[in-house]
Formats: sequence, structure tokens, C-alpha cells
Amino acid sequence: NLAICESGLRRKQSRFMVRNRMNGQKAIAMTKYATIDDIMKTLYECISGPPGEQDWERDREIYHPRALITRTRIIDGQPVAFTFSFDEFVEATVPMLEGRSFYEIEIGRKTDRFGQIAHVFSAYEARETSEHPDIQFRGVNMVHLWNDGLDCSGRWWIMSIIWDNEREGLTLPAEWLGR
Repeated sequence: NLAICESGLRRKQSRFMVRNRMNGQKAIAMTKYATIDDIMKTLYECISGPPGEQDWERDREIYHPRALITRTRIIDGQPVAFTFSFDEFVEATVPMLEGRSFYEIEIGRKTDRFGQIAHVFSAYEARETSEHPDIQFRGVNMVHLWNDGLDCSGRWWIMSIIWDNEREGLTLPAEWLGR
């Protein structure tokens, strides 16, 4: 069973701990989202689809309850960042995708791991359909992950994600275009 416990801290901070409980036994059964590949595949599958077909409930499963989602842009020549909770992100994104077919496809990845954490640079391209010949835009998702099991035996959670798109003077690094 997956237990999510919230414990308050004195400075009005709270911290979520996620742990596996199996009557004192070590969890050996297969865990959903047990690999970074599982998380990244789900990330792209959930945002992609014909108009109105994004799978927000499945998408919610891969984000830690306190995850931050940050969309970056250049507006009037100035960089801006919009940071959301998961629910705020969905609320802001549904209108942007309304009536629009949108497929985000991973085209390369660089992953660094240390203990229970991982940092993933995931290059992507957006298309009207997964096979459409025209690329709408390309960019990079920077994803911070945490594994909730001892010796990384649990599941992975997205703790934060931030992305930026290519634009004049900014192109994807060649080393991120391969897996």
C-alpha cells in the first residue's frame, strides 16, 4: 500500500513523505512508475492527443502532491516563468489546447542520477499528430525526480518540471538529441 503522510513544520512549512508499507515485509511486487522510462513515457503520452483527449488523471499519478510545474516564455523581449501546482497547470493548459490536436514526442534524453534523485533533460518536438511531417516547435523539459523506496526500490515521482522552447539564437544541444 502507498501511504502519503503530511507532517507540519514550525515555520508553516509542510513536507510530504511517501513510503511503502507491506506488513513489515520488503516490497518485491512490481511497482507502477518503477523506472524513469515509465515516468517519461507517461509524461509524453498524457499531454499528447487529439482535441480534448489529454489524460489528466493519469498525468496526475506521476507528480508528487507538492510538485511544481513551470512554463517559461519570452514576452515583449523579457523572460517570464509561470509556476503552477498540478491543478493550476491543468486549468491553464486546457484552454490553450482547446480544439487543437497536440503531440509532444521525446527525441532525446540525458539523465543524471544520485541516490534517490534524478535530473532528466528531455528534448521534445511538438506536432499536430505523432506522424505529422511538420514540427510546430522543439524544446527541453528539465525534470527532477525522486524515488520513494530504499535503494530506489520504490516508484519515481516528478518533484518539479520546467521547460523552454527553441527560438532564434537558442537551439537544442546535439548531445541531448540521442538517448
